[in-house]
Amino acid sequence: MKLALRPHFAVLMAISLLMPPIAFATNGYFLIGYGAKARAMGGAGVAFPQDAMASAANPAGITEVGSGVVLGGEIFNPPRSAGTPDNGGGLFGLGKGTTKSGSNVFLIPSMGFAYKFNRRLSVGFSAIGNGANTRYNADDNFFDLLADDQYTLGVQLLQMQMLPTVAYRINKQHSVGASLAIGIQQFRAYGIGDFGIPEFQFSSDNENLSNRGNDYGYGAGIRLGWLGKFFDGKVSFGANYASRVYMTKFDKYKGLFAEKGGFDIPENYAFGFALKAIPKLTIAGDVMKILYSDIKSVGNRHPTTSILDPCTRPLGLDPSQCVPGRTTPPEPVSAALGNDNGWGFGWKDSVAYKLGAAYEVNDRWTVRAGVNYGKSVIRDDQLLFNLLAPAVVEWHATFGFTYAPTRHQEWNFNAMHAFENSQTCDAPTCKTMFTQGQGQYVGAKMKINTAGVSWGYKF
Repeated sequence: MKLALRPHFAVLMAISLLMPPIAFATNGYFLIGYGAKARAMGGAGVAFPQDAMASAANPAGITEVGSGVVLGGEIFNPPRSAGTPDNGGGLFGLGKGTTKSGSNVFLIPSMGFAYKFNRRLSVGFSAIGNGANTRYNADDNFFDLLADDQYTLGVQLLQMQMLPTVAYRINKQHSVGASLAIGIQQFRAYGIGDFGIPEFQFSSDNENLSNRGNDYGYGAGIRLGWLGKFFDGKVSFGANYASRVYMTKFDKYKGLFAEKGGFDIPENYAFGFALKAIPKLTIAGDVMKILYSDIKSVGNRHPTTSILDPCTRPLGLDPSQCVPGRTTPPEPVSAALGNDNGWGFGWKDSVAYKLGAAYEVNDRWTVRAGVNYGKSVIRDDQLLFNLLAPAVVEWHATFGFTYAPTRHQEWNFNAMHAFENSQTCDAPTCKTMFTQGQGQYVGAKMKINTAGVSWGYKF
């Protein structure tokens, strides 16, 4: 049996490298959960392992799922749009009205593997992905400061973590686990080059700001998990800690991201419970916190004072050179895009609440449903830059079911709807660099629909 482990693991590694996930923001830019079963339950899975994807939520969970493999895919449709005044009220090309992003259909693969060596020791592997994407036509580029309709506007961030895992059952009640998080990510940005022109001088490195093609980062971190079962297994609790994944820098975009292209995957942790209310019904819930604000390129704020004020540009000017009546100090040179304290997206930390239920109809059929809520990580006065990544959805409803035609095989289906949510910054109550006066605003709107299927095989 030990020899059988090697080819299965090698196949999963190869698939994970050939199929990078493409996704979009849900809980920030993290997916609400991983694997069809957990995603059908609002993402809950820290204390309720169900199949070989269990290590994605809690490395200790693979002690409960036996030996098996899961392969799946999900169609992801996140229509989103940006809003700016269409009556000429905006500044520097913001008079665009409502602009819809293209690239609205994505495929998200999922894969997991678990192998039980004996009653105490299990090993596993899962591959999970996160990301964000927008694309606006050149004539809709609201960051076209020179109004020459030259460049399409957009960004794409793809992140994958491969999680080789080992877990150990201490006794009948408690298991612990650990994963090595191997990170790979890809990024590109286009259409924001006007931020580097001499008239504005926002970037510390104009040559590595925009339209530099794909760049890649690699890194590693760790994950630690615990799973406890109580009252004859009727109640379970779990905890998962994922360290920051320290990534190599995006050198092609060191004039955009703080710390000369830094973009680590943020630290996060989660706690969960599972309750077997009746023999066939299990209710599970998680609370997860993602520390986006610790990643400077994501968490650092950008100014809300007018772009017309020279002191809004990170030139280190004397206060006497600012527009009269300015109440904030001039932007220091250290705040230029790409510098160690360079402007970012101003994201807050995310707290996601996940709740779901699974009902075993019979030996072949199980149905699932759930909800997920995470408040928008974007502050209203930071919405300007976030038109590139409008992570504004908050409420998600999920559903799914499993059909097991044999003892060894099963098919899992899941669907999610993230309800449409919009967020605006309306001047003069809320200001951005480009919108200061009455009738000027920026806004973002987004919803998400998904449908997925996976195949599982138990050894």
